Amino acid sequence: MPNTLTLRKLLDLAEKKSKESAKKLGKLNFQHLEAEKKLNLLLQYRQSYQTRLQNLSQNGINHVELQNFIRFVDKLDTAISEQRLAVKHAVNSRNTGNSEYQSCQRRLNSYDTLSQRYKKTEQLIQTKAEQKELDEFISNRFIQNNSNNEK
Repeated sequence: MPNTLTLRKLLDLAEKKSKESAKKLGKLNFQHLEAEKKLNLLLQYRQSYQTRLQNLSQNGINHVELQNFIRFVDKLDTAISEQRLAVKHAVNSRNTGNSEYQSCQRRLNSYDTLSQRYKKTEQLIQTKAEQKELDEFISNRFIQNNSNNEK
């Protein structure tokens, strides 16, 4: 069985790593949410410009304005594509961070279980030693009482 100090150090280290991975996962979740917000904002912006273009087209638009709108919408489409990649990257990073966190939690739980077993074993050994001591004391008392009664 490992000694208490070694087990305590392992447990402390596992707790520290678990807390660090939880913080990292929190940051990754935040980054993912921000990337999705930005994507949704770009999509809304594109939809708004598409609607404006349709309205202007119905009322008549000159060739230069149409070209400018088309170029701008193309740039928005490029930004949307890039942001979709950013969201995908954020999802992958978050999934990796989640796996790391779960791994740290399993390790922490394993060390905690081992620590609890070790404590129970130590407690059992101590209880048996105390019982043995009590049995010897009672036995000695009994022998002393019997020898005093025989006199």
